[in-house]
Amino acid sequence: MNKILKIVLLANLLIILIAAIGCSEDGSITPNNPNNNGGNTTTTISGIVVNENNEPISGVTVTAHGQTKTSGANGEFMFTDITVPANRLFVKAEKMGYFTATRGEVPKQGATVLKLTMMPKSVTHTINSTSGGTANLNNGSMVEIQAGSVVKGDGSTYDGQVNMSVVYMDPTDVKFTETVAGGDMMARRSDSSDAVLFSYGIMKVEMESPSGEKLNVTGGKPSTLTTTIPASLVSQAPATIPLWYFDENTGLWREEGVATKQGNKYVGTVNHFTDWNNDFPGYITRVEGKVVDCQGNAIPGVVVKVGQTIAVTDEFGNYVRTVPTGVDFTISVEASQNFGMSSAPVQIPALTQNQVYQVPLCQLACFPVITGTFKDCNNNNIFGTLSVFWDNQNQGIMPTQTGAFRIYVAPNKQARLKFTSYSGQVIDTIIQTPPSAVTLNLGDLRSCAGNPADCENSFVITGAGYNNKYVRLQTAVALGYYSVKDKVTGITAAGVDTASFSLVFPGKTTGSFAWQSGALTYKVLNTYAAQTVNINVTEYGAVGEDIKGTFEGTFQSNSGAITITNGKFCVVRHPDAE
Repeated sequence: MNKILKIVLLANLLIILIAAIGCSEDGSITPNNPNNNGGNTTTTISGIVVNENNEPISGVTVTAHGQTKTSGANGEFMFTDITVPANRLFVKAEKMGYFTATRGEVPKQGATVLKLTMMPKSVTHTINSTSGGTANLNNGSMVEIQAGSVVKGDGSTYDGQVNMSVVYMDPTDVKFTETVAGGDMMARRSDSSDAVLFSYGIMKVEMESPSGEKLNVTGGKPSTLTTTIPASLVSQAPATIPLWYFDENTGLWREEGVATKQGNKYVGTVNHFTDWNNDFPGYITRVEGKVVDCQGNAIPGVVVKVGQTIAVTDEFGNYVRTVPTGVDFTISVEASQNFGMSSAPVQIPALTQNQVYQVPLCQLACFPVITGTFKDCNNNNIFGTLSVFWDNQNQGIMPTQTGAFRIYVAPNKQARLKFTSYSGQVIDTIIQTPPSAVTLNLGDLRSCAGNPADCENSFVITGAGYNNKYVRLQTAVALGYYSVKDKVTGITAAGVDTASFSLVFPGKTTGSFAWQSGALTYKVLNTYAAQTVNINVTEYGAVGEDIKGTFEGTFQSNSGAITITNGKFCVVRHPDAE
């Protein structure tokens, strides 16, 4: 039988301070000219790449203004202190098996945060270039290719099988706001004036040879595009409408050609293939609004669907978005984009040039809130961006300009918080979100060189006057067989709270151990009876390596019964434990 092992952890814990910041959307800037007529500025571009199911994509090539990065295991990327046009930056994401994703945005002071959603690409149709052919979609949209019109990249005629990837994009679909090229619908007219577009449907068309060689069509033999107009937009769709292609070099939609309305479809001809958009061009104006919870507290990081684009609320719950004049549209908070948070749509009347429309206050139901502050080993706040994951999805990314954060989350989820500082430091931790609409303060989360971020001793108290109180041991001294890894150095003794816990469980193996014993202290709270303690040992290393695990249970204390959840321990295995 294995020897019974006892872990005793003693620590001084800094008083946890509550602070809050969010994702900044600077409403004072309107991109009156999407080109670089306003000089340059410096920002940090931080973001994440996901698929249409909101799952992160790794290994994506992300390009921004002459620099290139590759997305990490969680889809994250960062360009630190990059020089970009002051009016509008542009980012492109590419990976085999996906259509290219792009996003244009007004640079923010400190950090500009982006989310790029990539659409999967597959062969939907095949034709023979010699005879030409038609690619028909289920909704009645189609692409008609003339015989002998397919060319290679150098302009020479291509003969053989053509693999086509054809996708219709419905502008009334919520996903359209996440996947439309450019993201902000900024455009350049044929007379070089600027516009914001309102789409009546997009056709994405790409062609390759069986070996993967990029193909296109020649301007001498134009192809015909038939694009179905969404049912809700047919009555307002004009008789003729400009055609627009997306220019990946400038990040703008460019006017080229005209489509004619035929029943519930637009029909026009094109001389090359990219994304082709049937759009009404409006002058540039903007809307401004605010999102709060059921108690009137500002909600940062909310994705707001503004017509055919999206905006993200800042630390004060405010959002701003450039929109086109001359068309009606709606503004809403969509549950699919905000882990269940939603609002009824607000109808916005057609706006006029240079009008700033104040959207009525949007009040949502209350959800759990996670707060905390990121610090280094010297107790200094560190700045960067925070991503939150649960259910194998990314639910948001936001900057932390003061080191502090406040983010709304779904209830009762095992969530992963991953913070990346602008200097490259990473803090990666797992938490259990509260089951109800309360605030869970994670306190000071620290990054220390040479110490694993996942070596943590902490627990969450409910009962005896506490409600989801997160306690993390910042420094520790061991008794008995094991010593806790000292993850934080240079902590002062001013204003600290005493915290400790001990656990007893069978050793020398990983596994789950039910009905174990233990004790706990926090401030003046002392437990004297462990009613039930369940311990899960996840790692049991060799001598000098880690023993890690989780625990939960119920205790009787001098202040009443308490429940411990989301407990974590990390200790070093000593020789005398053999």
